[in-house]
Amino acid sequence: MQGRFIFQCLVLSSIFIIALVMEIAPWPVGFQSFKPAWIVLVFTYWALSIPHKVSIGWAFIIGIIWDMVLGSTLGVHALVMSMFAYVITAGHLILRNMSLWMQSLLIVALVFAIRLSIFFIEFLLHSATFNWQEIFGSLASGVLWPWVFLLLRKVRRQLNLGE
Repeated sequence: MQGRFIFQCLVLSSIFIIALVMEIAPWPVGFQSFKPAWIVLVFTYWALSIPHKVSIGWAFIIGIIWDMVLGSTLGVHALVMSMFAYVITAGHLILRNMSLWMQSLLIVALVFAIRLSIFFIEFLLHSATFNWQEIFGSLASGVLWPWVFLLLRKVRRQLNLGE
């Protein structure tokens, strides 16, 4: 039983590390605004599929690591990810039963709301400017959601991570 728990934590941690690497990977200058929010996509899937294991605590830890990697103000991403983790896990039964395309629309709104929330917190702490091209990254995240969902569901079922 203990070995199974450690295996599940290692697999989830590895998946989040891959998402973090994809998040910080450089993109060409003209396409920087189309960069999807990989960490948000991966976290949303796991929070919807196994909310009893991946919830606010995971979101806080991922947010702190995300802050350290980006070099932003410590705790900003952790706060925003924790708030949205609560929203996702509180309504996971409703969100899980929506079609993938409806979930994609919600992902667009979720990613944009997360980026806007991070901007507002950064704006309160020091002068920050908002790049309205962030909408394109939100749209890219929504377009990628069905494939991320199906890929992670296949991983979850093959490794039996739902128990």
